[in-house]
Amino acid sequence: MSSYNNINNNIISGGTMKFYNKEKELNYLKTYCQLEPNSILFVYGPKSSGKSTVMKRVIKELEDRDDLVFFYYNLRKYATPTKEEFLNIFFEKGDKKYLINKLELNFKIFKFGVEENFEYNNIMLNNVFTKINESVNKVVEDGKKPILIIDELQKLKSIYFTGNGDKSLLNELFNLFVSLTKMEHLCHVICLTSDTLFIDEIYRNSTLKNTSKYYLINWLRKGTVRSILKEEGFTDDEVNYAINYISLPYEIVELVENKKLGLTVEETIKQWITIEKDKLKNTIRRNINKKEELLKILSKFKNNITLKNDELEDELFEGVKILIENEILFYDVINGIIKPTPIKNGMPYERSYKLLCEVSGSSDCFFIFDFLLSETRNDNVINRQEGSNGFNVGEMRF
Repeated sequence: MSSYNNINNNIISGGTMKFYNKEKELNYLKTYCQLEPNSILFVYGPKSSGKSTVMKRVIKELEDRDDLVFFYYNLRKYATPTKEEFLNIFFEKGDKKYLINKLELNFKIFKFGVEENFEYNNIMLNNVFTKINESVNKVVEDGKKPILIIDELQKLKSIYFTGNGDKSLLNELFNLFVSLTKMEHLCHVICLTSDTLFIDEIYRNSTLKNTSKYYLINWLRKGTVRSILKEEGFTDDEVNYAINYISLPYEIVELVENKKLGLTVEETIKQWITIEKDKLKNTIRRNINKKEELLKILSKFKNNITLKNDELEDELFEGVKILIENEILFYDVINGIIKPTPIKNGMPYERSYKLLCEVSGSSDCFFIFDFLLSETRNDNVINRQEGSNGFNVGEMRF
């Protein structure tokens, strides 16, 4: 039997993608969807680590069950929505309280239903929530379990409803989610995000204390990458070179596709490195007034692939925020760890050292990305605990 699970997966529109080594995450989320609703689940992890793919796979494998109804909203499909766009994304006019999403061809998913004559203009937030509750209650009355999934929830942060003072849609949604899950046990709520600064805000939100769970979908381990590449027919030399640079499923797919197109493994990876060099240079140039601070932060990873929160000084928090926002560092909020982003977003020590020297104009610089992906932690499920250990960025506490 293969040392990893390589499942052909047709749920990605436009063709077949391979579902690499995510059986643990798949089984966890499938089981979670079938339990009684009792908490909000925040699924987080590095960008492109497979969160959406796993969630879509869950829907695909459970969509034919008569007792489950999935409301799935993928906000990554849209630019940051306005209030009116939010309403159009989440609601469908028709003669039922919940309606099939006709625009989604690959899944059996639903939208909240409203009457044909329902007016979106000048709608109050309480009326919006009334319609959501009506949809959820109708699903329950029909003897089914509603499951609400929102991918990239943080895109709703900028939406406000007027009337008796402006109300933040996202903050009020959290209150509704607590009611639907922890208090009434009516509906699962699963939120996906790769924005770990957003997860930091959520983790410290008093409204969500003792009402939320957090599940990390992480990078692939080095040994897993090796097994996958060998199964895909790469030579030992190609594998030994590539495993120092890749850790995400889509990187493997790209490597396979590029090889078919005639590019060598080294050519593909060198292209990635060039892109990431420019990204790092541009990040520093855009924040030239913080160059020394950024280099100081990066130098702390010279001998350690991960750092605990308390290993960074308070005065560095703005620089850490910049590096996290630009996906140069990844902040594992729940475990209190900061580490470089995956291999494609990093470089071997020698090249990285040279790059930062070029960027800083100094020969006395350090660099971080030493590719110790073997240290990458497996996915973890963490229940929300009283208080929070960690640092705040924006309001991040070091």
